[in-house]
Amino acid sequence: MIKLSMAARLGSALLPMLLASCMSSSHEVPANYRLQMDTSAATNAGAPLKVRVLLLKSDADFMSADFYSLQTQATGLLGSNLLDTRQFFLTQGQPSHTLTGEPPLDAHYLGIIAEYQNMDGKKWRLSVPLPQPKNTNFYKFWQISADEMKAHIIATRDGLSFQQEKN
Repeated sequence: MIKLSMAARLGSALLPMLLASCMSSSHEVPANYRLQMDTSAATNAGAPLKVRVLLLKSDADFMSADFYSLQTQATGLLGSNLLDTRQFFLTQGQPSHTLTGEPPLDAHYLGIIAEYQNMDGKKWRLSVPLPQPKNTNFYKFWQISADEMKAHIIATRDGLSFQQEKN
């Protein structure tokens, strides 16, 4: 009869538990985003264009709200769907403005608002869907980060346009 040492018995008892924990230790990693924003000539009658980027759980309230409600009371209107807000100005002749980030797992959209001087007939709002988080395991080191979503937003005198870049 083979006698196993205490360490060998303990190791053989713990090995299946260790392997099982590795298999169930997956977690989600959000995809980073990179927005490049540009203006064309005569975008806002020569005035700076205020742009707001909102990180959202859902875009339903954002897309159904009117401009003035989003401008003055976005926090109250969007409630818990609003996770973060950033704002900046675009001016003619300015190089591109780039915005990057790693959203939390519950973020699903970027809402973009351009505050034109004259809103008539302009596309002043965009909703950009974020990629789904990537499911990964800690022992698969090559899966540490998800892909980055790259998008190009152009503000023209007719409004905003969106183009997603291929990775």
